[in-house]
Amino acid sequence: MLPDMDGVTGVLLGLGVRLVVFGLVIIVAAKKSPKVLIHKRWATPLIALVFAALNIGLYWALTPILNLATMGALGFVMPLVANMIFLAITVRIFESKQWFEIKGLLTQVYLALALTAAHGLCWLGLDYLPRKF
Repeated sequence: MLPDMDGVTGVLLGLGVRLVVFGLVIIVAAKKSPKVLIHKRWATPLIALVFAALNIGLYWALTPILNLATMGALGFVMPLVANMIFLAITVRIFESKQWFEIKGLLTQVYLALALTAAHGLCWLGLDYLPRKF
């Protein structure tokens, strides 16, 4: 029998898994694209933690508001929009310290797409499937 994943344990487990997954996506993006720059390599887990905390903390609040604002017409795009907002906030936080930088809007959109795909896999594996089985 699986342990109860509600409450603090579930949030911490979800944050930990997302931290690893988003960190890997950011590392791969930085290695593959010269426009995604991590100036301090040791800061990568911190960058991933900030993005994961924004993703897990604000996603549940922003998505219903954005869905209501668009009357649900863009519901399938809301994770991408939310992740673009979270990525912009994360870049803004670390850009002033010169730790993390994304050059160009198209690069930011591609990274947001990759993070949205990772977000979808995390949602599927952590939120959807455990409740079904």
